[in-house]
Amino acid sequence: MYDTIIIKSPEIDDITKDKIITFCNIYEGLNFETGEILYQFTSGELEGSYDYRIRLTVDNTDWINENGIPEKIKVPWYIKVECSLHKLMMNHNCFGGPTKIQQSVKYLIKFLENAMNVNLPPYHWWEVEKIDVSKIFVFKHHSICKKIMENLKNAYYTRRKPIIFDTSLMFSGSTCTDKFYWKGPEFKKHDWKRIDKYIKRELDKSCSVVHGDYNIGHKLALLKIKFDKILERAMRTIRFECSIKIRKLKELYDSEKVFVYMIDDKTLESFRDSELKKIIKEDDQMDIVRRSDLVLEKLNELFDTRLSNSLYSMWTQMVQFGEEQTKQNYKKATFYKYKKILIESGISWTTSVVNLKQFSIVPDDFTFADNKYVDDSVSEEVQKIMAEIDAVA
Repeated sequence: MYDTIIIKSPEIDDITKDKIITFCNIYEGLNFETGEILYQFTSGELEGSYDYRIRLTVDNTDWINENGIPEKIKVPWYIKVECSLHKLMMNHNCFGGPTKIQQSVKYLIKFLENAMNVNLPPYHWWEVEKIDVSKIFVFKHHSICKKIMENLKNAYYTRRKPIIFDTSLMFSGSTCTDKFYWKGPEFKKHDWKRIDKYIKRELDKSCSVVHGDYNIGHKLALLKIKFDKILERAMRTIRFECSIKIRKLKELYDSEKVFVYMIDDKTLESFRDSELKKIIKEDDQMDIVRRSDLVLEKLNELFDTRLSNSLYSMWTQMVQFGEEQTKQNYKKATFYKYKKILIESGISWTTSVVNLKQFSIVPDDFTFADNKYVDDSVSEEVQKIMAEIDAVA
């Protein structure tokens, strides 16, 4: 699924430029009846994937880097847009989002044209500077998400230091940033709290009218029920997000400028999955083993007692202390040899436990490498949007 994107337009004329600047200075919109709940236009930076705003920047300067020396130059006027495609279509990014990048960008441009009453350049020729591609895993109970996130804090990505929060984990790099997070707490802190406050305020307004407005009150009550259900689902969801930056996009598409017409779903999703595997060290062609007793049993089946015990010892250390700390206890060659054997044997340490009492928390058949717990279904709202945008020239 696609979430936050940054795109830059071709040249825009002065009339369009002036209209957009005026619009950005005065406008923010809300319309719960049409589904556009508290979208807001801003010229400032977005804070994260939870930010519901649309950032618009109108500029006539750019940077060039000739001979390794950055220089700011004057260029024709252009507009830069950053927003969550998922939230633009659904008002949340918990599930059911868009999976077709070309149509999603086309919808964004048409949305902006209608909102600002301007004609923008054709979407094909906008430059892409960043795309967030996500994958969501849904479980039966929120306690599973909590345990998996605790175990993920021992995850390791070569030459990237993890940034660890209470319910999320991030590996930041120059070409992409990978992030795991428990969707429920994030949604409750930002989206649900904002919408809940908005609904209560509007209900108070409705009730303060002499006779009240039953229709508005009823719609707001239904909206509250809808977002409570989304929160319940989000509490059972772990999301992996790969934010692909401009440097990697240029590499993937072998071009100094990456235009919308170049990008495709297969390439973006394949790169996202490759980043996921770099962190979890699992392969979708294997039967993954992560339970302590089954790990030992499998090692004993495959290797002699001495090697089996050595591998099991290293596995328990990586489960408890993480890959980076365990590496300090071994010679470099030995560590990578044992690690390679464990991976080839289908033994995972990323979301494993040594304590037998914890068997029932994380499902034995769960692995980030396959789609058994993945929900990549597209919501009816998004399907309708995609069908309508396909019909537009």
